[in-house]
Amino acid sequence: MPYGSFLDSLPTMLFVGAHVLFLVVGIWAAGKVAASKAGYAWAFWLYAVSQVLFLAYFGGVTTMKMAVLLEQTLIVILVVVVATQRSAA
Repeated sequence: MPYGSFLDSLPTMLFVGAHVLFLVVGIWAAGKVAASKAGYAWAFWLYAVSQVLFLAYFGGVTTMKMAVLLEQTLIVILVVVVATQRSAA
């Protein structure tokens, strides 16, 4: 039995709700960073988009593997953009 298989017994709407919450947090964070006028603020929208793409799995638009791949790819791009910015100091 693979680790985490107990999650299969939980209702799907729990996961949908979690990703909707993640989307709301992503939109909030993108807005906060954009208000700071940071040059990399646009990259925070990648997180919000990643959650929309992951929610597509629950809508039957894509497979779980594709949803995870798209989500993680956008998050890695976000991390690289933020990590490679020069500090304002």
